[in-house]
Amino acid sequence: MFREIGIATGHCDFCGDYGTVALLAVTKPKAFEHVQGCERCWRATGRAADLLRVVRLGKAPKAKHTPKASRSRRRSDPKPAAGHPSGVEHEGGTTVPLAASGLS
Repeated sequence: MFREIGIATGHCDFCGDYGTVALLAVTKPKAFEHVQGCERCWRATGRAADLLRVVRLGKAPKAKHTPKASRSRRRSDPKPAAGHPSGVEHEGGTTVPLAASGLS
């Protein structure tokens, strides 16, 4: 869009004040070869560009968040072994009662 930027002394194209201006040379000359403006006006055009950006982003659809991958829980120390489900503690032998086995 602009082929070069320079500094010169002249009239600002925006406000008409005379003084030091920044020149932007246009790549495709149509009605003018360059745009020149004072510091105050270039700062105002920068704020106008920021405003256009805000409007453009405000109209854009909001991006959907991608779901995060679920993390596996931290493995803790193993819990002590649970007791026997019947609640009766056995000391290593048979589980058959002595009277039923005929060994009394």
